[in-house]
Amino acid sequence: MTPFKNIIKKITLALALVLTSTEIVAEWTPLGESDKKGGYTVYADLASIRKASNRVKMWILLDYKNEQKAAGVNFLSEKIRREFDCEEEQMRTLAFSLFSWNMEKGDLIRSYSQPQRWEKIQPGSIDEIEWKEACKT
Repeated sequence: MTPFKNIIKKITLALALVLTSTEIVAEWTPLGESDKKGGYTVYADLASIRKASNRVKMWILLDYKNEQKAAGVNFLSEKIRREFDCEEEQMRTLAFSLFSWNMEKGDLIRSYSQPQRWEKIQPGSIDEIEWKEACKT
């Protein structure tokens, strides 16, 4: 094989790997911590922020210190797609995924995509920190 063909083959292989990779790694920015549920840290993927009028969508990650149990499954992290209403000071969950390890690693345990009801932001809560981050743009 000529050196030129060898280079083309390597470039083609590298390009195929990039194009077929479906995992997009989020850059999680810590927003705060809570003692609820045994303790967890809240992160936001600021690059995922999408704004339309007075509403903002953003991915949030809850990274638990202790294993959580819900509906018969155990998990250590929860990735949540939230929608925030910046004028009405409310939010709702659009989708979520539960992972067996911290920082959305390990197995995907459960995934759900159904918009939930709007909830008012409670002053002094972790939700308020998320809402402020989402709506400051």
